[in-house]
Formats: sequence, C-alpha cells, structure tokens
Amino acid sequence: MFSRSACVGAVLLALAGSAAAQATPTTQPVLVDIYREIEKPGHAAAHEATEARWAALNRGAGYPYSYLALVAASGAPEVWWVSGLDSFDAFGKSNAFGADKTAYRQSIARVAMEDAEHISSVVRMQARAVPEASSGGFPELAKMRVFSILTIRMRPGHASAFAEIAKHYAAIVSEAGAVGWRAYEVVAGAPGGTYLVLSSFPSWAAVDANDAAWTKAMGGAGAHLEAAGKLAREAMMFSESRYFSVNPNMSLVSKEMAAADPFWAPKAATNRAP
Repeated sequence: MFSRSACVGAVLLALAGSAAAQATPTTQPVLVDIYREIEKPGHAAAHEATEARWAALNRGAGYPYSYLALVAASGAPEVWWVSGLDSFDAFGKSNAFGADKTAYRQSIARVAMEDAEHISSVVRMQARAVPEASSGGFPELAKMRVFSILTIRMRPGHASAFAEIAKHYAAIVSEAGAVGWRAYEVVAGAPGGTYLVLSSFPSWAAVDANDAAWTKAMGGAGAHLEAAGKLAREAMMFSESRYFSVNPNMSLVSKEMAAADPFWAPKAATNRAP
C-alpha cells in the first residue's frame, strides 16, 4: 500500500529503470483514479524535490501503472495525479503494490513524512467514464501540455440530464474545430452527481484557438444552445472550470511515450515557481 495511488506521491526521476510503466492509454479509460495534493503556499519547489526522491523509489521497485501529474494553474495550489485504469481490479492491484517489499515500504514511509511538510490536505477520487457524454477522438497524450477540467454537480434526481447537455454542446461545436472532451462520473470521493469533463491541449496557444472556436460556434448555436441552457438551469447546481499544466518530473509514463518526445525526460531542476 505504498505506491503513488495508495499514499502521497511518486515521481519519475529517471526514465531508465528496472521496469516500464503500464502503457499510456490511447482510448478513454474505463476508470480514472485521481489523487489531489493541496500544497502549502511557497512549498511548490520543495514539494516537487521531495516527490523526485519518492520517484526513484517507485521506479526502482517497478511500479507498473502510468499516471500524469497536473499542476493547477487556476484555483487552489495543488497537483492532481491522474491514472487511467481498465477496472476496479486494476485499481486494487495498484493499491496493493509493494505490500511484500519491506525495504520499499520503509523507504516510502520516510519520504512520505517529508512530503507531508509541503502539503495541507489530500483528496482522492475514482471516476467512471461516460462515453455518451464525451466528444471527439482521444488525444495523443504524449503531446499534451495543458488540461482543462470542468467540475459539474447535478441536482439530485437530474443525473441523466448531464449526457443530454453534453450532446447538445457536441452538436454545437462538431463543425467548429473545437477540441473534444472526455466525461467521467465520480463514483467515490465526492458528493453524488459530480462529473468531470477533461480536455487537453498541446500548448496554451491551442487553448486560445479553442476558445475562439467555441465563441464562433456559440454565435450560431440556435436551438441546441437554448436546449442545453434550459437543461442546465433545471439540472445543474454547480460548475467550476480550471486549467492545469502537465509536469513531466511528476508523471510516470511508458517507455514508448517517453521516447516519443524529450519533454518527458525528467529535468534536474524544477521549472515551478516557489
């Protein structure tokens, strides 16, 4: 129970190692496991350095699951570690990793205590894919640098409206060249009726282009926008949009993904502001 998904963190420090991470998803995962660490103000660089030490331990032990580290660019200062899994059985196996490795458990426990100095709280969630509310093809994750995450909470008894609203918006932007999205329903770790909508971009300039595409599409949305707005007013009680930057030093990816782009080679020095 001492992997990244079971405790507080694991970062990839060196891409060469005794075992490779599980292949990075190329289609929407059935399940995502999200581990959030809220950082203390001014501790970003120190937090990353501690996570780097944790990484070497996990990598050396052969932790087999890949994940992306997303650093919040808006909202609370935090890092989200997102793992794509194909079942809760795989989730259980990721939790159990290292249970028979005494030296590994002891080393991780020591680093965990150091890591705790840099964070104020943690939150963990599991969310199941909602393909019928998703839109567009799955992105090439090796090229993604920015994520947007829209959190939506539906009113009790109105969960079915989520997919209907998403379908209206998909129809609006289908010809506009806008980036697609993957929708997930949080099944544990958040109030019922919570959904996450993830989009990803190769750059911040691509975020600008996507915003322009949406603005243009909304101008001629007509009946779809009216229907989506009506459903949202009736069924939604909360929404929040946030942006995140991908941090390669705090991500564990497959050898194939790492080889596809030097971005994924861990850096000796952090690029994060304190």
